[in-house]
Amino acid sequence: MNIIGMITVGTIFSILIVIHEFGHYIAAKRSGVKVERFALGFGPVLFRKKGKETEFVVCAFPLGGYVKMAGDTRQEHKGLNNEFLSKSVGVKSKIVFAGPLFNYILALVIFCIIALIGFPYPDSVVGSVLDDYPAKAAGVEEGDRILAVNGNEIEHWMDMAEEIYQAKDTVNLRIEREGKIISLAIPLQQKEITDDFGKRKNVSMIGIGASSEIKTVKYNFPQAIIKGFESLFKLTFLVVKGFLFMILGVIPFKEAVAGPVGIYYITSEVIKIGIVPTLHLLAALSISLAIINLFPIPVLDGGHLLFFFMEKVRGKPISEKVEDNLTRVGLSLLILLIVFVFYNDIVRFGPKILNKKKAVQIEEKSSIDGNEKLIKE
Repeated sequence: MNIIGMITVGTIFSILIVIHEFGHYIAAKRSGVKVERFALGFGPVLFRKKGKETEFVVCAFPLGGYVKMAGDTRQEHKGLNNEFLSKSVGVKSKIVFAGPLFNYILALVIFCIIALIGFPYPDSVVGSVLDDYPAKAAGVEEGDRILAVNGNEIEHWMDMAEEIYQAKDTVNLRIEREGKIISLAIPLQQKEITDDFGKRKNVSMIGIGASSEIKTVKYNFPQAIIKGFESLFKLTFLVVKGFLFMILGVIPFKEAVAGPVGIYYITSEVIKIGIVPTLHLLAALSISLAIINLFPIPVLDGGHLLFFFMEKVRGKPISEKVEDNLTRVGLSLLILLIVFVFYNDIVRFGPKILNKKKAVQIEEKSSIDGNEKLIKE
């Protein structure tokens, strides 16, 4: 991956972290809590600026960040009104929840921008007609453009596929072929498939494949807002479903998770395709970051919210000893998870990255050798 790609990946990580921490920062400031430091990354400090009461720091490795608030630990708490632990359970919960919330807002904004730019979809043009399936027997041909399924107008291939999947017995297609409109009634054939989560299910099919044609569907501003929320809810459902299936063992854990190395590889491939897929990946990562941070594990935002819930129920905070022990357990689990994810990333994506670099080196060497040959001739 070239330097531009590395900068792009680093920028994506930085945007996710800055937005998340800015959520904590702005909620703390609005709640009257003093913010002592706003940090992006870890390792050697590259940039430092002291504001009126907050120090802003940028470190070498943009794989994390934090907002340091006054009195946010029991050891530092002095009982001052501008300290985090001096605030009510509701205010503390609002500050903690603001981080994941801002990641969600970022994803929504991105989806709205994509809707304004235009969502790319496979066009509803038939690219292939499979043998031994109903479509071929009914007379469907390559190049046919499908306009409607069972009377429902469709915009792109995904709309059409969804209509067919949900149909029963027969589908009525309205097709455009060489300027003429044709109507065909096609019986459905059931087939067992494996979905994105490894779950097997039966779907209705007629035996056609999409062409390589892409259709960009743009939306006006009100429609873009609706489309943004729709995309946000759909992707949230998929992410939550994925985590649930992973916990239940439906999806192997090592195949479902990706850390910095994996995200580096995936991002490096996506940015080659274009701005819209890159924006979509950024939104997906932002949603995933929000959901992961809400897991009720000490050290994560969800762990702090769990402690605040227990404080609300009990009428007082849990003991410092219990909180410390739970935090140590949570931190240990998190470290083990990070080690496993890094190891899994290296095993899964390391060879792909190395092979890609080797291929680039071979290509560059071939180019140089070829140029030398031309010069000698």
